[in-house]
Amino acid sequence: MRNRPEYTVSVVLKALNSHYWLDMRSGMQQAAEELEIDLRLLYPSGELENEEQKALLEDALQVDTDLLLFAPCDSYDTQWVAARAQAEQIPVLTVDTRALDAYFPYIGSNNEQIGHLAADYLSDNLQPGTSVVVMAGSDRQASHIDRIRALQDALDPSITITSIVYTDMTQFAGYQTMKQMADQSFDAVFCANSVIGLGVATGLAETGRDIPVIAVDTQMDALQALQDGAMDALLSQDGYEIGYQAICTAVQTLRTGALPEDIQFTSELLEN
Repeated sequence: MRNRPEYTVSVVLKALNSHYWLDMRSGMQQAAEELEIDLRLLYPSGELENEEQKALLEDALQVDTDLLLFAPCDSYDTQWVAARAQAEQIPVLTVDTRALDAYFPYIGSNNEQIGHLAADYLSDNLQPGTSVVVMAGSDRQASHIDRIRALQDALDPSITITSIVYTDMTQFAGYQTMKQMADQSFDAVFCANSVIGLGVATGLAETGRDIPVIAVDTQMDALQALQDGAMDALLSQDGYEIGYQAICTAVQTLRTGALPEDIQFTSELLEN
C-alpha cells in the first residue's frame, strides 16, 4: 500500500500540444511516482495564452500546495506570482523558461549555449554575404529571447539576419510563413523550436527551396525529420530529463528548505 504523499507540487506549463511538452509531463510523472509526491499539472491551450495561464497560476496558488513550478508564457509578467507566493509562503521554481521581471530558480536548457551552437553551425556552413531568417514563437519568453540574442552575438558578422519572425508556435505557422516568404531572398532558417521548424521544412520543400533548416528540440518527430533530411541540424533539448529533474529539484527544495541554484542543461548539435 502506497504511503500518503509527502508533498504536493503544483506545475503550470506553457502548453501540452507538442512532443516536447508531452515528454516533459512524462518525466515529471515518473519522478513524482518515484518520490511518492502528489503532482498537480495544469496548462493553457497554447504557449502564447498568458491570460489563460495566469488564471491557472492563481488557482494553483489558492489550493493546498507545497511548491509551485511553472514555465511562464510571458517572462515579463511574473512579479505578481512572486508577491502572491511570498504571501502564501510557497516556494516557486521555473522550468523551461526563466522569468525576466522577478527572480525564481530556473531548471532548463542553457539557452545562451543553444544560440552559440546555432551561430557556429550557420557560420561554418554559410558563405560570407549570405543571410538567415530567424523564426520564433514569442518575443516575451526568455527561452526565445536568450537563444536569439546569443545567435546575434556569435554569428559571423559577414552573415546577415534579414528578419526575426514571431509567430504562433505551431507547424502550420512555420509552414504558412515560409509560403508567404517564397519570393524573399534568404539562405538558411533558424527556428527557436522544432515545432515551427517542421512546418518551415514543409513550406520550403513545397516552394522548391533547398536551404538549411536548424531548429531546437530533439523529440521523436524532429529526430525523424533530421534523419529524413527534412531538417539539417537540431540542437538537443530533452523535455523528459528537464521535467524529471525539475520535480527532483522541487522535492529537494522542500526537504532542505533552501532554494536551489539554477540548473542548466547543455545541448548538443546533431546533423543529418
